[in-house]
Amino acid sequence: MKLKHIILQTILMAGATWSLTSCNDFLDMAPLDQVTPQEYFNTTDHLAAYSISQYNSIFSTHGGYGVGTVNNDQNTDNMVAGGYSSTYFEKDQWRVPNTGGGWDFTQIRYCNYFFENVLPKFEAGKIEGNREQILHYVGEMYFIRAWIYYSKLKSFGDFPIITEVLPDDQSVLIEKSVRQPRNLVARFIINQLDSAAKYMVDDISGNKTRLTKNCALLIKSRVALYEATFEKYHKGTGRVPGDATWPGKRIHTDFSTNMDNEINFFLDEAMKAAEQVADDITLTNNTGLTNPKNISGIVGWNPYFEMFAEEDMSSYSEVLFWKQYMNGSGVSITHGTPAYIFSGGNNGMLKSFVDCFVMEDGLPYYAAGNEYKGDKTIMDVKENRDLRLQMFVLGEKDLLPSSSTEEPALEEFKQPNIISLEAQTSDNTGYRIRKCLTYNNKQIISGQSQSTTGCIIFRGVEAYLNYLEAYYLRNNKVDGKAKSYWDAVRNRAGITGSFQTTIDNTDMNKETDLAAHPGSYEVDATLYNIRRERRCEFIGEGMRWDDLVRWRAWDGILTNKFIPEGYNFWEEAYKTYELPEDVTLKDDPDDATSNISSREFKYVRPFSKVRINNQVYDGYSWAKANYLSPVAINEMRLASPDNSTDNSVIYQNPYWPEKVGGTALE
Repeated sequence: MKLKHIILQTILMAGATWSLTSCNDFLDMAPLDQVTPQEYFNTTDHLAAYSISQYNSIFSTHGGYGVGTVNNDQNTDNMVAGGYSSTYFEKDQWRVPNTGGGWDFTQIRYCNYFFENVLPKFEAGKIEGNREQILHYVGEMYFIRAWIYYSKLKSFGDFPIITEVLPDDQSVLIEKSVRQPRNLVARFIINQLDSAAKYMVDDISGNKTRLTKNCALLIKSRVALYEATFEKYHKGTGRVPGDATWPGKRIHTDFSTNMDNEINFFLDEAMKAAEQVADDITLTNNTGLTNPKNISGIVGWNPYFEMFAEEDMSSYSEVLFWKQYMNGSGVSITHGTPAYIFSGGNNGMLKSFVDCFVMEDGLPYYAAGNEYKGDKTIMDVKENRDLRLQMFVLGEKDLLPSSSTEEPALEEFKQPNIISLEAQTSDNTGYRIRKCLTYNNKQIISGQSQSTTGCIIFRGVEAYLNYLEAYYLRNNKVDGKAKSYWDAVRNRAGITGSFQTTIDNTDMNKETDLAAHPGSYEVDATLYNIRRERRCEFIGEGMRWDDLVRWRAWDGILTNKFIPEGYNFWEEAYKTYELPEDVTLKDDPDDATSNISSREFKYVRPFSKVRINNQVYDGYSWAKANYLSPVAINEMRLASPDNSTDNSVIYQNPYWPEKVGGTALE
């Protein structure tokens, strides 16, 4: 029985310098698996180092070769990156594991060890240092435990709630391994975030490179909204406690609660937390410029665009938490994001995503009387549209910087690299994302991972949109603060027409967004446009997958496949497209050497170049089981008095079999 099978991990120097704050005393100490609580947890530096050591492993940031967090929307209807995920979209590829699969308590135990040792020392007055700082680092650990549990909630739903370091005693381990109903797990997470917000200060690092009170409040609103909507839309599927087919009823025989009340509780918590953050920050200004005017004006031309690639993001009110990079003075913490955006990052935004953006006057692109120019070129698609589309997706006449080996200059993009000899520099759909690009050519080190632009982890505008969605679901209207928040986001995006204009002119039958047609329930035009706003605001920020899951939006492709498509290549673009030397267009799907999808499709289909041995040639499909991860069989057996899955306190998730190597039942 090994639920407490790990000892304390070694904290690496890179972890201690993650935020470039000083922990020099710590850096000279032995690793934590070589010290005892009597020697450690005695000063604020000890606490600070212990918490920050987890940052690199739990937060998604830029790193290495590639476009970094910009790819976090891959495998959704927003974008593709590299190949598709066979786990979700190829029949019988995701299998029930014997061990692992994310059912792990390593990081949870790391947190519990901290609380078991630090809280008694603190109460006894045995920790040296400023009281406010000590409490802040305690608050950071509450946040980290909440964040880890949130990842478990999203993966598995019901999950054991363990708050102490467990003895290596099978009876105790089995007792503590009982999966708790997901609503109770979510309540536990919110409780942890309440503690984090209570103890953390506004900005202990002085530049928001460590967690803050507003981070705790923002993530509280995110967790509460996630759980409220998951329970609302997944009720009756077996994934929600109390459902007739909920597998947890075998263990929780007396479980009873009003899930509608639970949903309302979480919506209320989401609004309360989001409101505190939204009212405390200012959205970054958008000047309306979509390109710098000249090479001498690449600083201050548009703060909204520049915010995503600043070396120092601390001055932006909207940036709540970010990772800082540097290369010098013996420290090298770098990444390759702007260089790979500059050259192409083996990814691409999808037509479905681009179609989502309304015109500047607020009308959907298909509405009568709009100024939509068609899609023969990418610039036509973008003209007169929401400025977020104009700024963050590259068109033929948009500007790129020069590379670091050239004189500073601005040149037109001209064409995407859809036919590329190097996969890493290809534009899979023709729609290249421009978010996180900088026009400082010293950061464009081609093919290298040496850039030092920062990486946003949490952004305050999310609080506006979390509040808006929760308020509408709770009250079935948009007024008061919800209206003011929505107006602020749209105004910043350069949309002159009201959101009511957009709602009134939305034809749900013409919307291709998966979130507009989940298949299992009806979405009205107001709710859909609230969802649209999230999609447009969080381009390339990794929000889309969680949204599609909590809205149960993948149900729409249980029977009707979703085909990833990109830009219109075969109407006009192909006529002037400059091919690499000695390369010709091959669009025969029955030819294994084809390098572009068939001209009969008109739009680039990145996964439909070759038909043979290609299960997604005709599009993505989905399984009901995919909303939650399967539980590893060995974990179930370990939590059973007789080593059987039948008597385990850990039960399998809906639509997954209790069999190693088994595939989704539905």
